[in-house]
Amino acid sequence: MRKKILLIVGLLCLVGLSSGIAQDYPVDHDAAGVTVVVPDTWIFQVDIDNGTYWEPFTDIFGDGTIAVIANTHPEEGQGMNAKVAFIDPSSGEVQEYWAFYTDAGDPWKGPFNEKRTDGNPARIAVDRRPGGTRYMVAMETTPYLYDEFNSEDRWYQGFAYDDRVATVQIFNKTADGPVPITNVIDPIYQSFENFDAQFGQQMRYGGDIRFLSNGNILTCPEDRTKNIVEGGTAAIATIFNGETGEVIKPAWNASGDGLAHEIWSNVAAFNGGFVIRSQAIFSVYDNDGNLQYYFNQDAFSTITDTGRGDDTRIAANINGNYVYYAGKGPEGDVVLSRFDAVATTSGDDLQGVKEVNVNELDYLFGDTFKRAEAAVDELGNVCVVFDDTSTTGTEQTIARIFNSDMEPVTPSFFAFQYHDVNGPDDMGYHSHEPNVSMDNQHIVIAANGISWDEEFQGVTPGEQTFFIVLENPLKEETAVSHWELH
Repeated sequence: MRKKILLIVGLLCLVGLSSGIAQDYPVDHDAAGVTVVVPDTWIFQVDIDNGTYWEPFTDIFGDGTIAVIANTHPEEGQGMNAKVAFIDPSSGEVQEYWAFYTDAGDPWKGPFNEKRTDGNPARIAVDRRPGGTRYMVAMETTPYLYDEFNSEDRWYQGFAYDDRVATVQIFNKTADGPVPITNVIDPIYQSFENFDAQFGQQMRYGGDIRFLSNGNILTCPEDRTKNIVEGGTAAIATIFNGETGEVIKPAWNASGDGLAHEIWSNVAAFNGGFVIRSQAIFSVYDNDGNLQYYFNQDAFSTITDTGRGDDTRIAANINGNYVYYAGKGPEGDVVLSRFDAVATTSGDDLQGVKEVNVNELDYLFGDTFKRAEAAVDELGNVCVVFDDTSTTGTEQTIARIFNSDMEPVTPSFFAFQYHDVNGPDDMGYHSHEPNVSMDNQHIVIAANGISWDEEFQGVTPGEQTFFIVLENPLKEETAVSHWELH
């Protein structure tokens, strides 16, 4: 009944908006009580539209540096590559680098995926422990086709590659730029000798990557070859030593029920372990990759998406015990659910379960909310971002911040300074597919879309990458010690 009423209210509100009557939500940063630290910034600038699926991913290093990665065009020729941006939140300085480096240690500037030039998006994971500067990048690529990635024929150890490979590479962020710790590697099959071929199937991102609380790294792409999981497409996890890149636990089926389940992002690291959501199955592991328990998402959440997770996300912090889950509930609202991954010992008895609405109950204009993302700081505060089409009919990124008791500390607000409102000043600004990260000091939100180009005083081409940095309104008063951009 509530949904029918809200649908009617939504239609009336849309009529009211077209008549010049302002809606209560979302509000701008000032009205939300949120301070902008680094304003909307366009990165990886090109003068043509980007690929449709080149959405950004974000993270924040333990030394305070903010990281953003996104696909971009190669320096020469057609195709797809990726870049990373390191952002100093105290000055707004941005340093951009190519995401992957060759076996000789040189940045790779050319095409990097001959099988699908419109993406899936690259990923980044960073060491969030105090002072951490190491990071991993991941993307679907075809490096075995290029001489620069074939030293000692290292891609041909009994496995025939013939399609996209879910490659990763580990770096250290230094004052002189990225320093590779490993070559570009296949996190699934490069360490195996008992599989023959890729069989024309994809190994894709797909899944995600995360630094664990002990400094090691988890990768979990989606594998369609059916080599490891004969039943079908599956989330396949591997754990690497974060300092050397050595494989600590070789690839295994990440779904605790042992079946084949698809995945899109939805990997999170908490204090002492990690969680992988593969379709509706939540599988909880310790840092060594030992399964602790698993359960179906309806055990703690009313979120309705039981698919691979394109529009839902899990989130956690390596210093916290809670795992959060953001997505659309049965009434069309954005919902935030959580459980205590440390206190829970069985999938049949989840501890610390709680759920709240993210959007205000009177802010629902029909079925206008889309993908939701969430981020958590060390204190358990949460920032949720989601797409909404109710203001102009085009997607705009909305954010809301909650404290560690899951109580809202802001109203819903426009994540970016440049956004569209109905009326004569409509410039066509558009932001969607957002990604958010936060620490105790800052919140970074990045998205795709169309924003403002300060240099040329006009709107950008389509599907460009831009970010904003906000002050965490619940921040600790103690700043990051000896912050330095590396």
